[in-house]
Amino acid sequence: MRGHLWLLGVAVAVSLVACAEVPPTIKWSKPGATYEEFVADRAVCVERSRAASRTYYIGGVRYNGNPNVLDAGVFLPCMSAHGYARDPNGYAAPAGDEIPLGP
Repeated sequence: MRGHLWLLGVAVAVSLVACAEVPPTIKWSKPGATYEEFVADRAVCVERSRAASRTYYIGGVRYNGNPNVLDAGVFLPCMSAHGYARDPNGYAAPAGDEIPLGP
């Protein structure tokens, strides 16, 4: 009986992992841009988003940012300012450098 409970626990854990929400991949295009240019421009926008999300203090009160999530209010306008538009056939973030887009 104990073996069956262990197996059931493993099955539940695997099914929960399988159902975990995967952040959507946003792809971008810019007429004439190479992948290397896209990666460089994206890096600028990621850094701007992270800078806006860093921990800061106001009147001695600490406010935590979240540099592991891109701030949509910073990242999206930055990409647009660099001339990129969302395009399902465009460039995606380099493998391993995907960062979820937050509010």
